[in-house]
Amino acid sequence: MEQTAKQRRSLIETLKENVLNSTSTGDSIGGQVSRAVRLYVLNTIIRPARRVENSDVVSFTERQLDLTLARVVREGLGPLGLKSCISNNTFGQLHFYDSHPESDEPPVVLIHGIGSSGQCFAMLALMLKNKRRVVMPDLFHFSGFSKPNNPVMTRRQHVQSMREFIRSLSHHPADVVGLSLGGWIGMSLAIEDPKIVKSLTLLNPGGLDFRTYALRDSLMYLSWNKFHSLYPGIMSAFPYSGLPVISPVLKRAVYRVLKDDSVRDFVKTVDADDFLDKDLAKISCPTLLMWGMQDRLLSPETPVSLVKSIPQCQGFWVRDAAHILCLEAPVNVFDSVVRFLDLERIEDNNFVTLVRSLHRVYPMQAITNEDSDDF
Repeated sequence: MEQTAKQRRSLIETLKENVLNSTSTGDSIGGQVSRAVRLYVLNTIIRPARRVENSDVVSFTERQLDLTLARVVREGLGPLGLKSCISNNTFGQLHFYDSHPESDEPPVVLIHGIGSSGQCFAMLALMLKNKRRVVMPDLFHFSGFSKPNNPVMTRRQHVQSMREFIRSLSHHPADVVGLSLGGWIGMSLAIEDPKIVKSLTLLNPGGLDFRTYALRDSLMYLSWNKFHSLYPGIMSAFPYSGLPVISPVLKRAVYRVLKDDSVRDFVKTVDADDFLDKDLAKISCPTLLMWGMQDRLLSPETPVSLVKSIPQCQGFWVRDAAHILCLEAPVNVFDSVVRFLDLERIEDNNFVTLVRSLHRVYPMQAITNEDSDDF
C-alpha cells in the first residue's frame, strides 16, 4: 500500500513538472490558451488522483484559467466598444474599461464588489454604452488588471482611489453604480465628496453594521464545505444555479474569488469606523436601491435601513435573485437604471435585445418602512 502511494505521488510530481516546464511564458493570448489547455489536462488528472479539493496544483491551474479567460474577455470587450485603459493613481496604475475614452462626457461609473473585477459589469455596460459614457474600473488588489503599489488597502484608501479616478475622468459629476463593496464605496463618496456624485444606484450594497461579525468570519475562514451552503445566497438565479455545466464552473470561480488572500487582507482592515450607518442622512443625491431577496451574504435589514435613512432613496426588492444582481437580473437592473437616469428616449441597442431573449425579468416590489417588522 505504501509503495503504491509513493508511486502515485511520483507520477503526479512528474506530470506536474512536465506540464509546467513545457508551458510557454509568453503573454500572448495564443500562449496563454495553450498553457491553459495543458494545465486543464493536468487538473483533470491531479484532482481525482489527489482527492484534495484545494491542492496547490489544482489551485494554480484554476488561477491560470481565470487569468487566461480574463485576458480573452478584456481583448474581446475592445472591439465591442469597451476599451482597456490605464489611469495613474496615488495607489498605483488603475485599469478600467471606457466606452468613450478621452471624452469629457459625464460618466456612469460601475464599481464592482469584493474580490471581483470590472468585468462583472460587462453585460450591463454593453447594454448602456449607446446611451451614456460607461466606465468600469478594476479596484486595486482584487482580480482585475490594476497594479497597486502597496500590499493592502483599507476601505478609506479604496474610496480615495475612486475619488481620484472619477475626478480624472471628467469635470462633471458621475452617476455611480455600486455592487456590494462597490455600493459601500459609492455611498462613502456621496457622503465625503458629494460634488462628484450626481446619483447613486446601489445593488445589494455593504457598509452597514448588521451581523458584520458573521460575515467577517464567513470570509476569513471560508472552506469549500461552508461555501456550499453560502453559494445559493450569492448566485441563485438560473442559469448560474441549476444548469449542469455552467453552475459548477461558476460556483468554483466565485469560491476562488472569495477565498483569495486579497479578500482576507481587506476584511482584516475593516473596523467600526468604516460602517456608514450614522452618516447615511448626509447622502443628498437621488439614490436607487435594488436588493436581491435571496441574498444570504448580507443582512436583509440593510435595505430597509437604507430606504429609511437616505433622504432621496427609492428601493426595490428583486424576487428570486440573490447578491450579484448585475449578472442574475441584468434586464431588471438595466430597465431600472435607464428609468432612473432618464435614458428611455434613447433607443436600445441590439445587445439589449439579445440579453432580453436570454434572461427573465424578475418580480419587483417597493421596499417600505413596514418591511422592518419582518426581521
